[in-house]
Parts: sequence; C-alpha cells; structure tokens
Amino acid sequence: MVSVNDLKTIELELHAPGMSPLHRAGLGGLACTLHAWQKGMCSGAGTNWDYPFRFEIKTDSITLELSEPQQAANALQKLFEFGFQINSDGLIFLPGQFHSPPDSALLADLQAGYLLTFLQHGTSRKLAKNESQVCHRLSGGGSWEVPVAYRKWSWFKQQSGWKDLIDQHGRFQTQPIRIDSSIYPGASIRHFAFKNQTAIKEPLKRILPLYFSLVGCLAMAVNRGVGILLVPEVKDLHEFIQQRPRLNPQHASECRVLNSADAILQAKMRVGAKLGINSVTFQPTPWALQIKSRVKTCEVGTLDDLTISHFQKVYDALRPRIVALESDLNRSSSKQTTVKAFQSGYRVDSIMRSLIAENLIARKPWYSGFSSMMSKTNPNTGRLFRDQVMYEAQGLHQLISTPGIWGRDEERLLVGMIQNAVTGLLSGKRSEAIHSARRSAPSTCGWAYEKIRLKLARTQCQSQLRSLLSQLLNQSSSKKTLSTEYNQCLAFINEDWQRCRDLSLLALVCFSGRVSEEQKLKQSA
Repeated sequence: MVSVNDLKTIELELHAPGMSPLHRAGLGGLACTLHAWQKGMCSGAGTNWDYPFRFEIKTDSITLELSEPQQAANALQKLFEFGFQINSDGLIFLPGQFHSPPDSALLADLQAGYLLTFLQHGTSRKLAKNESQVCHRLSGGGSWEVPVAYRKWSWFKQQSGWKDLIDQHGRFQTQPIRIDSSIYPGASIRHFAFKNQTAIKEPLKRILPLYFSLVGCLAMAVNRGVGILLVPEVKDLHEFIQQRPRLNPQHASECRVLNSADAILQAKMRVGAKLGINSVTFQPTPWALQIKSRVKTCEVGTLDDLTISHFQKVYDALRPRIVALESDLNRSSSKQTTVKAFQSGYRVDSIMRSLIAENLIARKPWYSGFSSMMSKTNPNTGRLFRDQVMYEAQGLHQLISTPGIWGRDEERLLVGMIQNAVTGLLSGKRSEAIHSARRSAPSTCGWAYEKIRLKLARTQCQSQLRSLLSQLLNQSSSKKTLSTEYNQCLAFINEDWQRCRDLSLLALVCFSGRVSEEQKLKQSA
C-alpha cells in the first residue's frame, strides 16, 4: 500500500493496493507533469517554475521529497499552478499532455470533453457567459476554416486542489480527504442525509494521483450531451511519459469520435496497439437529465497489428468530411463574391464507423450486424440509419474495394456477385422503362432497388436467402457468369446465412452504379 514515510517524503507506488486504473493513469499524468516541468527548467523556459522539492520518477513509483515539512503548501501550490494552466485564449492547457503548446482550436475541442466528464458541474469551474470562437485551418481538397465555439475559463477546481491536501499548519494532510466527481468522474455521495458517512474518502497518497488523472486521461466529446473518458492502462511511468503526448488528437478530424470503441481504436492508431485503454461513457439518463452519468464501460487490452491495420483502412474510407457552410455557398453564388483564403465549413462524421469499430473490438467480422442497423433509428438524429448511410456509399465502395479487407474469398465473391446482378437487373429495367411511357426510368429503377432491399432485410432463414439470391441472378442479364460464383458461395451461405445477409445488404448499399445509373436514366428519359 502507498504509505507516508514521514511528513517530508511521499512515495507513490503504481501498483499499491487501492490503485484503480484511474489512479494509475493519474500517477502517469503526475509523472508527465513533472517531466514537463524538468524539461522546461533544463531548456531555460521555466524560470518562473523553480523546483520547490526534489522528485524522482522510477518505472513504478514517484518520490516527492521536501527539505522541511512546512514547505508542503508552497510545493503543492507551485506544482498545481504549473500542471493546471489557462492560456491567453481562456482555454485549459495542461503542459504534461503535450511536447509543445498546441493550437487553441485543438484545446477547444478537448475542452468540450472536460465539460462532459471531469468538469461538468458548475461548482467545479468558472466560465464566461458569452461564447468565443477559434478555428482549425485545414488543407487538402481546398483550404478550410473550421470554427470551434467555446466559453473562456477563468478557473477550474484542479487549480486550487492543493488546498485540500494540506492541513492548517501547511503540512501534508494525514486524514482521509473527501473526493467528488470533478477529480473522480462518476463518484457521488450515496445518501444525502448522511453526507459525511457515505462520501468517498481517499488518503493523500491516492488523492494526489486522482487530481492529475485530468492529465493522464483523454476526455472526448461525441456530441453536446455524450462524453467519453479514455483511461490508459499505465504499466511503466517512463514509457507513459513518451506515450501520453501521442494519445492526443493531432488534427481537427481526429477530434471527432462516434462511440467508445471508435475513440479507443483511434487512440491506438496514434499511440500503438499494445497500450491497454479503458473507456467510460457519460450521458444523461431518464432519471437524472441534469448530469452526465456513467452508463457504459469498455476495456480493451493489447490488440494485434492486423486489427489496427483493418481499422486504419476503415478510417481512411470513412473519415470525417468537411462540408461548406450554407451561408458561404449562398455568398459564393451571389454576384458580390469576395475571394477568401479559407472556406468556412463544419465536420460531418460517419455513422458506419461506430458499428465497424465495435465489431473489430469484439473480434467479429467488420460488417456484422449491418442488416439490424439498417432497420434502426439513429438516437442522435432521429433519422433512420438506412437513409443516412446512403451518404456514405462512396466511402463504403472504397472500403469493400480495399485489398486485404476481407477475411475470406467467399465474402468478396458474394459482394461482387450481388453488385453485378443488381447492375444487370437495373440495366434491364432501364431498357423496359425507356420503351414504355407508363413510368419514368429513374422511378422504375428506384422501385426495383427498394424492392430488393426490403426482401433482403426481411429474410429470416437460410432458405429464404438462397431463394432470393437465385431470383436475383435469374433476373440478371449475365446469369450464366454469376451462376458459377453463386455455386462457389453456396457453402458459405449454408454455413452462416446471417453473415451473408449482412454482406448482401452491404453490397446493395454501396452499389456504386446506383447514382450514376439514375443520372444516366434522367438524361436519356
């Protein structure tokens, strides 16, 4: 157990009893802060931050040593003032998290995560009433300016946390100290009638790492109501000092996450597959809408390189897109167009990547559960997933064409076969529509496409799927060629028809010829 040797020396052990993953991440955050402090002093940039104590960082412990017990207050105050700063733009800046100060836009994105996890209560922070704005400047596909709105900070609880760690004589506190959710997200009093008896209390040696868990962890915002806290599994303090800066998002698109699985895999892409990461999801519940409660946890240990490689391919195909603001589009179409170096836009993220990330972590095929998803409603937007996923048809088509994305050849054969069959079927429908005056060609093809989708979604057994695929091939103009591929896939269909149903719907959704086919039909009709 972590123990106080005397009032002048504190030894914080990484694997002492009572140290949870959050405590260990906090101890890692303390090590990163001390390292940044030492680095600043060695470079001559930290002349205002002279050492108030001696410290030693080992692989599994940190030792803080004072010259006199009465210096505890002064030492902790300087440590906290250095570790928890607010920059000139009014944004939280934690030196232990970065090799060098980042852009304010990146800090503003990270700040949204703090507001949903550590610092969600008004008593733990002081914010300006009016919103301010900073911008990401991006290049690639044009020059973009992505604004990020935030409110300036003037104080947050960690800045004055040192006062809780000392007694009235300015020495280290020897009595257990009560903690709240601002340093341990989700912690609360069990019974408000007995606050003193039911509050969570920790000794000094465990509460000090908890204050620095804000540095060791990474808080991300999914949207305005859902936050995700990533808690890295710290096993070696020296190694974590090198890993922690790489855990941060490096540019604007990486600040967008969809769920805990997506956030973990993105973090592992940056820092490496070996680092274990736990995540906690915070969001309002029906019985407590005013706070974001812990609703879900996810623990992911070391992953193999193949899983990370697969997710990298998925991320490349389904990464967040930059969409121009409508006001800018209207301005550019008017006669009084002004030439701007950067075009304003906002970030739109994928909805498919969340499902794929969960499947990869669960070691399932990446498309597993796609048919179920197509019949559900997106809780964030209130729209059907099948309507929204159409906007990602191009990215999905790129994904299924990526070499190495399939686990077995039958998957690739089945997807290709269905897309060829649909191409042949729509081609026949187009010819019929052009020679018929009853219905327009685009409408005919749209009906045929929707009919296939509904039949696939309603498939309930293996025989129904085989029957449906046989009908589709028979209606196609190239059924002789496709029959050979169908025979090669029969064993796969018999083995796992539900996976084949997911694949069939996926093939239909990312059918690249659908849009171009309808455009051609409109032109020829």
